[in-house]
Amino acid sequence: MQYVESSVIGVRSAVITLKRRTTPLRFVLFPMVHVAEPAFYAEVEAMAGTCDLIVAEGMPSGYAPMQEWMSKIRLDRLVDQMTGLDLERTGVPVQWEQAAPSPARSGREQAAAAVADSAAAVVLRALGRYGSPLGLPSLDQSDEHDDRWERRAAGWLGRIAQDRILDSRDAALAQALGAIHRERYGVQAKVAVVYGGAHIPAVVDYLTETFKYYVEKAEWLTVAHAPE
Repeated sequence: MQYVESSVIGVRSAVITLKRRTTPLRFVLFPMVHVAEPAFYAEVEAMAGTCDLIVAEGMPSGYAPMQEWMSKIRLDRLVDQMTGLDLERTGVPVQWEQAAPSPARSGREQAAAAVADSAAAVVLRALGRYGSPLGLPSLDQSDEHDDRWERRAAGWLGRIAQDRILDSRDAALAQALGAIHRERYGVQAKVAVVYGGAHIPAVVDYLTETFKYYVEKAEWLTVAHAPE
């Protein structure tokens, strides 16, 4: 199964619906590419808006101002996911990966958060997080589960990235989806999973192996067209 396809005509992402034979709950997986044409994010937003719950990577907008500022520095026709996708606008409840910080934080906590936000923005820029998706490798079920910027890292930085950016977050995401399945498997509902494409193979493995979900359907969305 292919999740992200890169070819001479551009980049596409497959929206995948998983279901079980005996229960009505469905998971709709959106393998996200973090820089794309505006139309891609508009399609994701519209499709996620038809679901009953959204499980999303990151945190609500406005809590990482330096990363959002960095994401706006572009000289091409593409946009960053942080500025191009507004899941809260759908009106669907969003279960974020990270909870919004408490507004009652102390000055020291706010300062620490600002430093962490700035450092993350610099590191992500250095590792290619805000780069063009054109030329991004295709991602399918047989591939190693890694992110684009992790491929560019090496040594101790690569090991830290593998654990913090991918492995530990895959495990936390699987745990969250397992809890949703146990709570809602008997409900006629759709749960959107809006996460970076590198996390989706682990999601498919977990849901198919643990709860016997299978692919009901898949459809392609264009992430970015190759320049003419």
